[in-house]
Amino acid sequence: METKIILRIFNYVVCTLLFCFPVISISATEKVTLHLKWLHQFQFAGYYAAYEKGFYKDVGLDVEIIESTVGVRGIHEKVVAKTGQYGAGSNELLLQRHMGKPVVVLGVIFQHSPSVLFFKKSSNVQSIHDLVGKRVMLTPWMEEIVAYLKKEGIDKSDLQLLEHKFNPSDLIEGRVDAYSGYSTTQAYDFKKAGFPVVAYSPRLAGIDFYGDNFFTSEEELKKYPDRVKAFREATLLGWQYAMSHHEEIADIIYEKYSQRYSKERLLFEAQQMMPLVQPVLVEMGYMNPGRWKHINDIYFELGMLPKNINLKGFIYDPNPPTNYEWIYYSFFSLITGVGIVWLVQWRRLNKQYSENLKSQVKERTEELRQSNESLQILNQSLVNTLKELTEAQDRLLASEKLAVLGQLAAGMAHELNTPLGAIVSSNYSLYDFLKNKLQLVISTILTFNEEDMKRYQLVLSESLLNQPYMEGKSERTLKKELHSQFSNHEKMDLYGEHLQLVIETGLFRIPDKIKYILESESSLEILQVVSSIHSAYRCNQIISVASEKATHVIRALKNYLVSEKENTANDSMIDLEAEIETILSLYHYNLNKVTVVKNYGPQKLCYGNRDKLNQVWINLINNGLHAMSYMGTLEIKIQTEASWVKVSIIDSGVGVPDSIKDKIFDPFFTTKPNGEGMGLGLDICKKMILQMGGKIELEPSASGACFSVWLKQAQI
Repeated sequence: METKIILRIFNYVVCTLLFCFPVISISATEKVTLHLKWLHQFQFAGYYAAYEKGFYKDVGLDVEIIESTVGVRGIHEKVVAKTGQYGAGSNELLLQRHMGKPVVVLGVIFQHSPSVLFFKKSSNVQSIHDLVGKRVMLTPWMEEIVAYLKKEGIDKSDLQLLEHKFNPSDLIEGRVDAYSGYSTTQAYDFKKAGFPVVAYSPRLAGIDFYGDNFFTSEEELKKYPDRVKAFREATLLGWQYAMSHHEEIADIIYEKYSQRYSKERLLFEAQQMMPLVQPVLVEMGYMNPGRWKHINDIYFELGMLPKNINLKGFIYDPNPPTNYEWIYYSFFSLITGVGIVWLVQWRRLNKQYSENLKSQVKERTEELRQSNESLQILNQSLVNTLKELTEAQDRLLASEKLAVLGQLAAGMAHELNTPLGAIVSSNYSLYDFLKNKLQLVISTILTFNEEDMKRYQLVLSESLLNQPYMEGKSERTLKKELHSQFSNHEKMDLYGEHLQLVIETGLFRIPDKIKYILESESSLEILQVVSSIHSAYRCNQIISVASEKATHVIRALKNYLVSEKENTANDSMIDLEAEIETILSLYHYNLNKVTVVKNYGPQKLCYGNRDKLNQVWINLINNGLHAMSYMGTLEIKIQTEASWVKVSIIDSGVGVPDSIKDKIFDPFFTTKPNGEGMGLGLDICKKMILQMGGKIELEPSASGACFSVWLKQAQI
């Protein structure tokens, strides 16, 4: 009887410890404020949907949405000033965080930034490089455009920067040559005005920034973590609803928030947002620490941030590690209770021992049987856990393989988009010449007298010589020299049309004929006709060069991905030189500042798996480039040793310290910063080489690092 009472009390205590924990709920009247970074429009559709469809109310939040008429200016101070404040921002959050404002980004809405640079289609700006010396309006905090220009070799000092008035008519009416804006909104204004434009995105140069995001302060997250989580989840539900119900949300914006923009414009904006938000392909709100690291690197190149700033506390984690402290306390209580019960039971058994030894033995036998069953269950559980860990490791290996291949994406995009952009631009110029200028050129030539025809033939012959195109500083210097040399001739005014055409047609290369040409009353018409023909000829040459470059890149990619001679799933004879050259072609974009030294021996054939070997070369070359910070010398050697073909990849980087040489092939060991590698690359390489009957080693090197791979030599 005494034992039953004690057991009943013990069960009551355990149940109380396990289940009687306080539950924190969100008050139904909590007031918070959301500060937008611009005027009411579809750009913020998810927040309106979360409010109007009751998602905020369902989690106990009363949200006030406040628009801004001055952009992001000032909203960061408002958000960190007191709790209950949230904001809709962009990549400038990283700068604000570094400047001391304790902001925390909760989620990303735009997976790709809508920031672009608009040009008039038929203007004298035919490529990004033609911007030098031109009038440009740049939006504040749109640093991805500045980074794009810098990557293309254009500094802000090379431009005539004008204050951005956010009025598309500045570009339409010719007061500016280039105009930065959003592809989601300004594109509608130009389309509505019937104004043809060309939009250049930083993604053409591999600069892929996030777009809009929403954020709060560290103080808000610290004091009200449940409210932050509830606000985030309700907001993402609102965005999911908004991106699936364009017309409904557009009606709500127009009727309840602002009639500044028409419903047609709001729906146009919604359609333009779809490929940038990617609601079908990417989980709403998803953000990758590696992308923020990429943005940090771009800001570092612009001199706006130090390299590798600490992102801890900046990126919100919706699923933080669970606090198991209460489990420890419960477990301790449980053990204590079990101990008490065991002591009581031991005393009881001890009293009965002398009376019924047989019964005691039987009970102990039963206990041993139960313990054995428990051990069997535990053993099976361990077997299942080991199987799950093995499957998880296989998934990690596959993920690492995909990550390595993904490193080529930005470079390949740039290598293809640059020539394709040049082809599109030049083709439009040729179309404009054939449609609008050819008849005028022919009519003008027919008006020339015999002497003017000689002058025309002279200038045309010189213009069609395949000479380098002059622009920028060189052009300005040449203008000053020609003006000084022909200062006595009024047609050679420094800012006159004659002087510009003398340079464009290449007539400046035969200075002794300039005076002869200018003596004609039709000199301006002669130069204009030749300039038009020269422009069409130059566009033709640009198309030829760009087509060849694009063909070369595609051919290299095809050689890497497709083999017409073998099934890449099995070992076969492989030409190492051809495969390595293909990999180098794919890495061409990353080799601008790297000197590649190739020492290929006479024997370059081996046995192996082509697909796996290509992944090995990609890993080793990428590690070498990373160690050199993409500047220095990369040497590739192919040698023969007995029955082996030895491939060595040597970089001029920082090398591998002696203290970690024994660990570099271990899985999950990496020297890269957090977010840049999982430490599986060399482990994968080693396993694949061993499967092919070869070996891979880190060899001593005077400078940098030398990784050598031994493969079975193929007999021809």
